[in-house]
Amino acid sequence: MPYSTPSFGTLRLASPKDIQRIGVVATCGFFGGPVCAWYRPFTVQYPMDTLESYCQIFSDFIKSPRHAVLVAVDSYEALESTISKLKLPSGEEDVIPVAGEQVVVGVGVWALEDGSRRIGEFQNAKDAWPEMPQSQNRDQHKEHNEILGERAHAAQEKYFAGIAELEMLVVHPAYQGHGHGGALVRWGLELAGTDGVQQGVIGPEKGMKLYKSLGFKLVDELQWPGDEITPDGLKLGVLRFDPTPVE
Repeated sequence: MPYSTPSFGTLRLASPKDIQRIGVVATCGFFGGPVCAWYRPFTVQYPMDTLESYCQIFSDFIKSPRHAVLVAVDSYEALESTISKLKLPSGEEDVIPVAGEQVVVGVGVWALEDGSRRIGEFQNAKDAWPEMPQSQNRDQHKEHNEILGERAHAAQEKYFAGIAELEMLVVHPAYQGHGHGGALVRWGLELAGTDGVQQGVIGPEKGMKLYKSLGFKLVDELQWPGDEITPDGLKLGVLRFDPTPVE
């Protein structure tokens, strides 16, 4: 039986040619947030390690048949580097865009549920894969990384078993407030509604406000106390979206 796929609208599938730009968007977009402060507290000292790490992470997502990776695009803002709190070394992109050129400014990643009929549907790997240096991960805090991963994985197993998950959502600081994050989340919710599959997400306070406004419900909270590396600690919400109408 044929089934429909929500229109991408102004969004599109990510491809290998987007990886370097996605790395820039993720590095600048996540920087300054609570997860980055906890997980990658040394990004300022090692920004290229963070960039290279995100390039590899998103490359793996794009290659994965179990994931859908969509990007939002907008006209390039020539002053975007001055808007970001993080200053990347010059030459962080293979080709610097010109003002007004359409560039990737946001990205969303969804993990499809086990047994999804859509596995493989969203792969878009026709372009050549770029050569990417291996990150030394000097930006990361190993212990913080491990305990974050353990708690998040446990929450995923408890609350997201058998459902889809919005695994990553980020918009470059120079393009935030333009509706790109909302457009990405809404596409995922349209997919959930079309397939009748619930969707989960784990995110910080700023993300929770957006998710709740679009219909996600908070089911749990994860907290880690502060320490000498990250005095503010970390607090994340665990949320679920149910596309089934309430009778």
